[in-house]
Amino acid sequence: MSTCPSCNAINPDNYQFCQFCGSKLTHEFVSQALEDFEIAPPLSIDLDSEVSEVNESPIDNHLDDVDLQRQGIDNEFDEFIDNAIAITIPVKIPEEILEKEEIRLLETDSVNNSLSSLSDDVSDNAINVDPSLQSTLIIPSKHLQNVYYAGKTDVGRDRNRNEDDFATIFQTRSIQGKSQIRDRSHRGLFVLCDGMGGHEGGAEASKMAVNSIIDQFLPFWVDTLPGEKKLNEIITNANQAIFTKNEDEQRLALGRMGTTLVMLALHDLNFVISHVGDSRIYQVSNSQLVQLTRDHEVCNQLMDLGMDRESAMARPDAHQLTQALGPNPSDRLEPAIQFFSLTEPTLFLLCSDGLCDNNAIEQHWQNYLLPILNKEIDLETGLDYLIDLGNNMNGHDNITAILILCEL
Repeated sequence: MSTCPSCNAINPDNYQFCQFCGSKLTHEFVSQALEDFEIAPPLSIDLDSEVSEVNESPIDNHLDDVDLQRQGIDNEFDEFIDNAIAITIPVKIPEEILEKEEIRLLETDSVNNSLSSLSDDVSDNAINVDPSLQSTLIIPSKHLQNVYYAGKTDVGRDRNRNEDDFATIFQTRSIQGKSQIRDRSHRGLFVLCDGMGGHEGGAEASKMAVNSIIDQFLPFWVDTLPGEKKLNEIITNANQAIFTKNEDEQRLALGRMGTTLVMLALHDLNFVISHVGDSRIYQVSNSQLVQLTRDHEVCNQLMDLGMDRESAMARPDAHQLTQALGPNPSDRLEPAIQFFSLTEPTLFLLCSDGLCDNNAIEQHWQNYLLPILNKEIDLETGLDYLIDLGNNMNGHDNITAILILCEL
């Protein structure tokens, strides 16, 4: 294990970036087994109420640099499309970082052996591991075999512009040794935002948030998922960018732009989700539906303070947002962040409230989501059905959905 020189957090020896603060780590790799060692008030916001299969192939040694990839991402979002299937953006790791990682993986057999036995060491109390680290670093007995994903957005029946935005980014990396695969990993980042506020303000806010999160996330694709502290920083930086633009343009009241956020990131079987606002993430596994996020709305805030559900829901502002990116400075933002690990085949749904309003998912998930988990229909067809469901049950808002199917 190694200690971050910036925040003193404990990280595994094979990490190049601290998962807690994002600082660069330095290492001397060992050649033997590791030894013992030491309510924010409710915001006054008026809420405007292709499927990809991962192929396991060796990574190209001549990847384009990140700036070119970033330019491609920007061009994708510059042409705003009201109805679109997701375009997958493969992550291009900086070559100098990739070369260092290849050398490390091919020349340090003992590090690989030490990491493979890390789970046993922890259980035997041979290594003192910070509890927060254990929540993000899990050496599972199962492996992520395949990931299928797709996203789609639709303007809805009553709107003349689409203020939702989303991105799906995924990479599978394999590095070959002399006789076996020395390293194979899956990494993904899925982001969905539902914008709001003023003339074209919602579309701009959601675009800014998606691009800001992508830019800040790239350094962590070499090692693992960023920790809670760094994730909070990534989200608050996106908030601050939108807030600053509101201030510079002197946007007031309903003209003040903002956006909700849901994001899911994975590194093999380790996952993290985060959200701000009322866009949602659902999980379907073992024939059960679980809503992983809890809407940042007045009704939920009041119930947390002791009000009964019936009284809270009866208020005219019950569904007013209490959290959003952009309207307020970052010190008033409290993103919800959760880490977990997969243990069985799972389908995730990220969606804006144009789809999940009026309990559309809770009432119809067995007909719309279970067939996707069971591979009775493909993700693209499933997305089309979900968009139709949102338009038929709601239709008053833009509808955006991302599906992620994980096979173990």
